Amino acid sequence: MLVLLWGGVLWSQTIVAELTLDKRQPRPLRAEYVQADGGLLTLSYKSPTSIRTFTLHKYDVDLRHEWSQDLFDQTSGEELLHLAVVEHQIWAFTQLTEGQKRYIYGYKLDLQGRFLLRQKLLLTAESIARSVRVELTYAPNRKYACLSLALRVPADSSDRIRFFLIGPDTALAGDWVLPFKEREIEVRRAIQPSHEGHLFALGAVRSGESPYPQYYLLRYIPDAGVTLSVPLEVEGVYLIEPMFRIEKGGGARIAAFYSLRRGSAQVQGLVFARVESSGFFLSNVQKTPLPPEVLQRFLSERQIARGRGIPDLYLDHLIPRSNGGALLIGEQFYITTTTFRDFYGFWYTQETYHYDDIVIFSVDSLGNLEWFRVISKSQMGTSDAELSYGLLVGGERVYFFYRGYTRGVGSQVFVVTLNERGELAAPHPFIPGFRSTDVFYRKLTRQLTNTEGLIAYTRGRTGQFVLAKLELE
Repeated sequence: MLVLLWGGVLWSQTIVAELTLDKRQPRPLRAEYVQADGGLLTLSYKSPTSIRTFTLHKYDVDLRHEWSQDLFDQTSGEELLHLAVVEHQIWAFTQLTEGQKRYIYGYKLDLQGRFLLRQKLLLTAESIARSVRVELTYAPNRKYACLSLALRVPADSSDRIRFFLIGPDTALAGDWVLPFKEREIEVRRAIQPSHEGHLFALGAVRSGESPYPQYYLLRYIPDAGVTLSVPLEVEGVYLIEPMFRIEKGGGARIAAFYSLRRGSAQVQGLVFARVESSGFFLSNVQKTPLPPEVLQRFLSERQIARGRGIPDLYLDHLIPRSNGGALLIGEQFYITTTTFRDFYGFWYTQETYHYDDIVIFSVDSLGNLEWFRVISKSQMGTSDAELSYGLLVGGERVYFFYRGYTRGVGSQVFVVTLNERGELAAPHPFIPGFRSTDVFYRKLTRQLTNTEGLIAYTRGRTGQFVLAKLELE
């Protein structure tokens, strides 16, 4: 569970272990922390030249290899979905698609690599579009993991979420029937298990002809088959894609950017609130307009006078602090489209991804804004593989990793840290000898514990793949 415990120690981080794979060894497709012994589990193809067989690899706390185990062959059309580790259980999930029908299978192993289940049918779903994703999430304490799939069902029926919940003594498949009719609700964020094995979801509900949704936080208690729901309504403002953070005991913290204009995604303020576990109702609602100095960084005086908000700013993280407050972290993101004609007269359309400034807001336990900070960056590309940023949280510092270019340094993976007073360290080159041909796997940046994290990159010149375990202050 990631909670900031602010202190006064100067920032530093140390690489405490490295796993280096040469180009003759397969690259990890998935990596999961093993909480039971502090090790790491990866999943890859069996060899760099064959994509037929998937193989699991187990490493100890120092990233030394312990064992490997072939998992399954995908010659039959079976596809890899997710990898999960809960307590002493390893679960790999696959799917087989036939038309619009999906079969979700599970493979279960122990921490010594012994099979307990092979290709166990867990879930079946019909009339599912290929674009519908199967999600995997963990409880904040990692005692539970949940595989889920949001379903659309025939008219006059209730929508539902099909799930498979894993816990210390739980392996439960079920249907969570939502209290809304077909096509009224869209599950905006993957459902999450709580410390107690309950399920939480955020839904956008549309009613009548209104194009603007009403957001609801929903909680499902599997043992009782009961759903609790609370509307996330804040008078006078329109929430923009809120997010939630589950707390022990069944409550949650809510955060969102808001707009004063109906249907607008321009950010003009932020909301911070709680959902109380007893009674499941919204409390401590605090809405805070963005200070002028925030708006002035992104908008002209004329735009501010006209009531404009910050465009293309999306909330990514809600990080609770031990004093009851929180950090709200967002990033500017947008896509531009260019149409051009080549030498032979053929027309092409190309999308370019833009990931710009990171904006951090600190709020106290009542939701009052304490300070804000901006990490300036400008990233763009036709692929988002190395764009945006990776986030790690230590007890005393927050770490932001991103790839960028600086004159005199060149292309690098930079790290910026933030302390309790909102002081940002200058961007610091993190990987010695990093070259423009190297690849930073931003999406493999992974929080392991409150004091350790993981980053990954490839050396383009040698083809070496490196997983580095960091000690966080």
